Amino acid sequence: MESPTHDGVHAETTRMDIHDLVRTLNEHVGATVVQSMAGVRDRTAPYRWAQPGGPEPRSDAQSRLRLGYRVWRTVEVSEGPSTALAWLMGANPRLGEEMPIAYIRQLKTKEVLGAAEAFVSDTYAA
Repeated sequence: MESPTHDGVHAETTRMDIHDLVRTLNEHVGATVVQSMAGVRDRTAPYRWAQPGGPEPRSDAQSRLRLGYRVWRTVEVSEGPSTALAWLMGANPRLGEEMPIAYIRQLKTKEVLGAAEAFVSDTYAA
């Protein structure tokens, strides 16, 4: 599989319309994961956010969603969609056995991106 570039995934994530970003996440990881990633209680929010011209997530939720997309995409490009979803939802030794989705929700950008990049390059992230 192709190797993701840090700048390429970041640029893609930054330029992407939030509705398209949420729709892509809904399709690949599911609305329940998107809801958890965004840190919202409303189970219907990911569906509404995915609609063209629909409501936009609050700025804090948008930050989480963009981080989540960036992390997911980093793993997905290199490892495929099934592995990327399993990686997001599984206990991670590089994150103190916590799930990456929890780090996304807490906006622990450096830690979760480092863990994703270490996973795809098979190295240890300090």
